[in-house]
Amino acid sequence: SVFYPNWLIIRKFYLNLHAVLVCYENMKRDLKSLFAIAGKKMAHPRHELVEDFENVSEICSKHHVNLSSHSLKKLWELATGKRKLSKEAKDRLALFAGFQSWDDLDDALHGDVDASINYTDKPRQ
Repeated sequence: SVFYPNWLIIRKFYLNLHAVLVCYENMKRDLKSLFAIAGKKMAHPRHELVEDFENVSEICSKHHVNLSSHSLKKLWELATGKRKLSKEAKDRLALFAGFQSWDDLDDALHGDVDASINYTDKPRQ
C-alpha cells in the first residue's frame, strides 16, 4: 500500500474540485448565452428552428451531452404537443424508469399503487 501525506491528498482533492468548478462555470456561461439567444429569438418569431437545434446540439456536445438536432426537434414537438409518443416508446421509457409498462408507471404516478407493482405477476393483454 502506498502512503500519501495528508497535504498531497488535500492538494489532489483541491485540484479535482477546481477542475469540476471550472467545467461548471463554463457550462453555466454557455447556458446563460443560450438563454439570451433564445430570448432574442422569441422576440422575433420568424426564425429557423433547424439552425437553433443545431446550435443547441453543439453547445450540449461541449458538455458531453450527445443530443442530435433531430432529437432536439422531436423533443420540441413533444413539448409543444405537435407529436405524441407511440405505445412502444412509452413502454421503453417506463422500462428505463424501472417499470414493466407505461400503464404500470402511470398507475404508480397517478393511481393508488406504488413501485411494488413491478414485483407482482399480472396477465399481459
